[in-house]
Amino acid sequence: MAGWPEILSCIAAHTLDTLNGRQCSDCCSVSGVAFSFNGGKDSTVLLHIIRAAIALPLSERTADLNGDVHGLKGICSFVFERGDDFPQILDFTNEMSRQYGLHVHKLHADFRSGVECLLETTKVKAIILGTRRGDPNANGQETFCPSSADWPPFMRVNPILDWSYADVWTFLRGTAVPYCSLYDEGYTSIGAIDNTVPNSLLRKENGTFAPAYMLADGRMERAGRINKQTPEVPVTKSLTRSAAIIVVGDELLAAKVQDVNTPFLCSQLRAIGWRVCKVVMVPDEIDAISAEVRAAANAFEIVITAGGVGPTRDDVTMAGVAEALGKPLSGDSGLEIRLRNYFGSDITAAHLKMAEAPQGACTVIDYMRDDGSASPFPLIKCNNVYVLPGVPDLLRSKWKVAREQLLAEGELMPFHTVVLRLPVSDETRIAPALDKVARALGRQVSIGSYPMTKQKDGAGILLSLESKDMKQLTCAQQLLNDALPSDARATSVEYDSPVFGRGTTPRSSIDVARE
Repeated sequence: MAGWPEILSCIAAHTLDTLNGRQCSDCCSVSGVAFSFNGGKDSTVLLHIIRAAIALPLSERTADLNGDVHGLKGICSFVFERGDDFPQILDFTNEMSRQYGLHVHKLHADFRSGVECLLETTKVKAIILGTRRGDPNANGQETFCPSSADWPPFMRVNPILDWSYADVWTFLRGTAVPYCSLYDEGYTSIGAIDNTVPNSLLRKENGTFAPAYMLADGRMERAGRINKQTPEVPVTKSLTRSAAIIVVGDELLAAKVQDVNTPFLCSQLRAIGWRVCKVVMVPDEIDAISAEVRAAANAFEIVITAGGVGPTRDDVTMAGVAEALGKPLSGDSGLEIRLRNYFGSDITAAHLKMAEAPQGACTVIDYMRDDGSASPFPLIKCNNVYVLPGVPDLLRSKWKVAREQLLAEGELMPFHTVVLRLPVSDETRIAPALDKVARALGRQVSIGSYPMTKQKDGAGILLSLESKDMKQLTCAQQLLNDALPSDARATSVEYDSPVFGRGTTPRSSIDVARE
């Protein structure tokens, strides 16, 4: 690729700052730094971030990661090899060592013994790790974190600690760097052969598995880390459909116009079972639109753009989409015919601008207007990108067509929610109860806590439980009710209520007697 998209530069900026930063350099010289490379997706991200950090000045952070940056300039790379490793992981690690001149040291002990040996036989004082929040060993760790008291002393450096699952795949897909082939076979978190299977959320109807980057819910990343001899816990397949929304417009960023399209699209997608994983707002700039569309189209199943498709010079969404897809922007003859039939002799060059589309990448979807006539402005779908106008009434008309397209691909199970209105305002009092429910049912039920003020019923916190599995949702509600302090239990409960923070308790809520 010619350069990282802007979004990838933003995602990686904090990580590069960590590795180039003063605190890291104060730990030790480069010869005192080691890099734990296990061939997984997180360490693969780190490999290329480290290459950028050690080889490029800050002004060149948009350099080509597939370029000729060789070796890690004295950083010691090591890997633990075990008899139960996947052959694909071993092959990938060896290939990366060869391709990038890593000279990876292969250790054959457990992690602790291997680290002790490494520290005793080298000058290593800091180890760069691919730990992210949510990993089993991440509790209490920070970006710079000394080793535990019962371990030999060294500095743990966790540059991607705050990265999400989606961030990892946005980076890997956007930079087009190689990664282990197992991730294209449905594995989302890779351990040993005897405790790792493909993620059941990615299973297709024909029994094969979609690639790891198609996983919509990052909380389910470790769903495949189970013993193959034990039955898999059933997981709702329909959580795998993912969407991103890109809203375009200088007027929105300048707060000249209020964005009403995002709440509408989020609620509509959720109503038909889709999970909106990302929403971003960008200016009327081709490069900015292109970067976001490219990253989102790679990371999610569909992308919806809103705005920037009119006849004026600031309407550049189609140009951005074309650039993202690597296609030239040209006049579409079918769109031009529709416009000429509609405007007749009054047609101008400005009108014909609306007939431009990415060449060879678009599907034109005609639809009927409310009055029964054919719309001269069909819905345009470019690969997996639905291009919608920004005017709310027009967007809603075209959304009906997009919705029909999505439903035609197969109806998804709906989301169900339970909202508990608590008479307390201190979230620290209820945090242990939330942790208990998350440990028991976190794979099936999403849990959220939302502080509220000025509620007429006196509620200080709204707890949201959400799932597509009603049985699991009911279990979570009961478990949460039992785990909450007696004076913090819900005074009312709302079912399938999508809106929080209203001034009064809805009539549909069910009063719950406080124990």
